[in-house]
Amino acid sequence: MEGVIALMVPFAFFATCILIYWLFGKVRQHRVEKQAEIQQQMLTKFESAGELAAFLETDSGRQFMRQFESNPHRSILALMSIGIILTFLGLGFHGLGFSNSDFVIPGVITLVIGAGFIVAAVVSRRLSRQWQQELRNGG
Repeated sequence: MEGVIALMVPFAFFATCILIYWLFGKVRQHRVEKQAEIQQQMLTKFESAGELAAFLETDSGRQFMRQFESNPHRSILALMSIGIILTFLGLGFHGLGFSNSDFVIPGVITLVIGAGFIVAAVVSRRLSRQWQQELRNGG
């Protein structure tokens, strides 16, 4: 019975992580849908293209348009945060593995996944810088 419980704990942990990730995705999707709805309602209030152009020339209009600009820093920061948390969680499991060998495998798996997220964040940051430089240079 203890062996079954020892096997179920890592699976339950990863299932919980997947559930939390899915829930955060649903919340983000709902937020984006609400923002799109509000933006659509706002744009329909303008009766002509001239009114819309005049609005976009104001500070409020520029702030409204900034919502549509892509910001890779937010996703890079999220990757880095997840990677750091998983890496430390993996190190904690690995540390527990010294007293109980059942924690070694989940520790290594979590540590490797966390390191993968950190590497993904570093690569994303470098690519983002490179692409921004290419855009500034005209192409």
